Amino acid sequence: MDFKELKEKALKLKEKASEQTQKAIEYSAWKLTNSGLTIDKKEELEVIIKKSATTKFKNKETWIEKEYKHKSIIIFAEEWSDFFIKALYILPVMATKAFTQNISVKLAKSKIENIKLKDYNIDEKKLPCMVVFQEEKVYKNIEGTENILKLVKSFDLDINKLIDDA
Repeated sequence: MDFKELKEKALKLKEKASEQTQKAIEYSAWKLTNSGLTIDKKEELEVIIKKSATTKFKNKETWIEKEYKHKSIIIFAEEWSDFFIKALYILPVMATKAFTQNISVKLAKSKIENIKLKDYNIDEKKLPCMVVFQEEKVYKNIEGTENILKLVKSFDLDINKLIDDA
């Protein structure tokens, strides 16, 4: 085998590897779209929003009542967009940061039956958009891939602080 044949084989292997990589990414994005991490029904969306309600707790020893404010995060994105592929690594990082603060995080398709994005102050032209709910109302919107990635790439685990700073 001379150098020319080795070069051709290497190029074919490289092409085949990139093709298989792309298939794996597409398959993973498809699985994410159809998983429990992605909201595609109005009822599922309402359940996550209701998790942002303030709860009260009464200490049995001191009888002091405390309120706990909760937040829920829903990331709206167009199905099969580049952001859905990026969500393969964005969502686990966001879920980990949110778990430390007892916050629910889900990904939502931009087109859900009987849901108008304008009800959540979302401009369809500025998708993806991360909507933070508190007390079952929109607390804050973070629009654009770059702004969402800032939260993901930050080393700070306090997602509440990151959301307030965004």
